Amino acid sequence: MNQMNIVQLENYRQKLLELKLVLLTDNDVDNTRLVEIQPAQLDVLSFHLQIKKQEAIKYKQAQLQAIDGALRRIEHDDFGFCYFCNQPISEAQLNFDLTVTRCIKCADKAFE
Repeated sequence: MNQMNIVQLENYRQKLLELKLVLLTDNDVDNTRLVEIQPAQLDVLSFHLQIKKQEAIKYKQAQLQAIDGALRRIEHDDFGFCYFCNQPISEAQLNFDLTVTRCIKCADKAFE
């Protein structure tokens, strides 16, 4: 059972849904699918701009997947627990990144 109360979980869920809405309505990065770049058809500047656009789309897709994962964890009462050690993730860490899946100790171990 999750140690967070219903109000806390609902607040996190609302923040995640707001973040998802912002990402989905962001017109700076086109929400279309990635397309294969044909370098012969582009000049150098256009080619680099297209690469940057595709990187932004991939990053946005990864953010949306992380948000969906956090929303699923809330539904399944797993939100706020480390994926590796199953210990609670600190509230400060969750407030910094709502999609975090590791506690500080396990995150540090990943970089050792």
